[in-house]
Amino acid sequence: MAPIELEVYTDDPASVAALRAYWDFDEDTQTWAQTVTEVRKQHALSQPQMTRILRTCGTVRMLKSLCPTCGECATASNRSEYAHRMTMANALCEACQAASRAAQAQAAKERSAVRRAKLAETFPVFTLERAPVQKLSLFQAVALQALFSDPALEDAGLTTPTTGWPKERPWAPANLYVDYERRVLHAKPPTLFAHPDSHVDAFDWEEKDEPSGSFYLGKVSYYLLGSHHHLPDRVPGLLNDLNHVFREGPWPTAWLEQWKALWDELVLSYASAYLDMKLREHHLEMKQGDGTRTALADALATFSLGQVFNLIYRATKDAAAYYQRGGVNKRQAANSTVGRISSGADRARANGWEIKSFNLPWNLPLSAMGEIFFHKVMWQADMMHLPVGEVRPPEHASEDEPQG
Repeated sequence: MAPIELEVYTDDPASVAALRAYWDFDEDTQTWAQTVTEVRKQHALSQPQMTRILRTCGTVRMLKSLCPTCGECATASNRSEYAHRMTMANALCEACQAASRAAQAQAAKERSAVRRAKLAETFPVFTLERAPVQKLSLFQAVALQALFSDPALEDAGLTTPTTGWPKERPWAPANLYVDYERRVLHAKPPTLFAHPDSHVDAFDWEEKDEPSGSFYLGKVSYYLLGSHHHLPDRVPGLLNDLNHVFREGPWPTAWLEQWKALWDELVLSYASAYLDMKLREHHLEMKQGDGTRTALADALATFSLGQVFNLIYRATKDAAAYYQRGGVNKRQAANSTVGRISSGADRARANGWEIKSFNLPWNLPLSAMGEIFFHKVMWQADMMHLPVGEVRPPEHASEDEPQG
């Protein structure tokens, strides 16, 4: 007995004949009586014509391939589909597959609702008065300005996860953003908290879908502490207060002692990133450690960031030439860069040489943190060309009146 039952949807004799020939089995009921080429030649059909007949004129019910749920036969519209479904014994029919998918979707929806309810219990949204700007550290103020000045949060009042910021304008330097996010999250007084509507994968889950109370930095969205129940309404007050202090002062007293450390930290991070970038351009790579950071910090104590970029440019170029001359491997050549930067800075200091200052390259943009600190807080648009020893906070930072 043939393992199939042909269902015909046409009255055209030629199409019916071609269809029956296509699905005709040999006497062993295991192989086809004719090849597809032979069927087409016998019935004078082109490949598109044969395909059209198979798609529109009939289908087969596979009598030996039954759905384990409803007992219906599987169907196929061509030999390839037939062969594929024969390898999937006891596969669900299309109707049962659709029902199974719907049941899975409903279960997933119910599970999501339960998880969201548990997240709301574990990570409640607090409605408390926010601490005034004068109580914040300078780092905290800059970080909050960067996070909450993102236009993407206007509708919901929630920050974009830090790993979701564009490469053209990251929220913080790549080599600092994890540490910076942790620092602003745990800063005192507290100002922002993880929101339970963040993506569920941003949270850590224990067995039985219980949230552990932890979440992953870079993936979660934060809301701002405040007295407004509508989260977006909390943001303008913060930004207005920060902008007023940044623009008109006076700074909180602690900021006058904190700005230099933040300046040093940010320019060091950019120098470190520039070193990695220039090494990669020469197909070299090194793991930066304390020695590298010490050498860069020492150079930045005397020279501007743009001048240190010049030192790095020359040092990496010389390291690449060192490797090309032979006798050393890439790691040794890359590691020699640190000594070259230090010696270049030392010679320039000893001889009083004037080092040309580079601009910030287009492919190493300032982060939102950098833009706000250098331009909005420090009022230093030319921060690339200014040694830290010559930097002064803007006049309005201090309450003291300028002397006439």
